[in-house]
Amino acid sequence: MASQTTKQYAVLTSSTVAFTVCFMIWMMFAVLGIPIKQKLGLNETEFGILAATPVLSGSLIRVPLGIWTDRFGGRIVLFLLMLA
Repeated sequence: MASQTTKQYAVLTSSTVAFTVCFMIWMMFAVLGIPIKQKLGLNETEFGILAATPVLSGSLIRVPLGIWTDRFGGRIVLFLLMLA
C-alpha cells in the first residue's frame, strides 16, 4: 500500500497536469480565434461573443460541478471533467 506522502505527490502531480491541460486548451481557443474571425468574417461584437463563450459556460458549469463535487467527491468529478 502506498504511503501518505506518495499519495500526496500523486494528487499534486495529477492536479498540476489537469490544470496544465485545461490551460493549454484555453490558450488553443485564444490562438485559433483570430483565424476563425478572419475565415468567418466576424465583426468585433461577434468575435467578442465567440471569445466570451468559454468564460461564460465555464462560470455557469461551476454550480453543478460544485454540487457534484460535494455529492461524489472531487477526484471523480475532476476525472470526468478531464474525460469530457
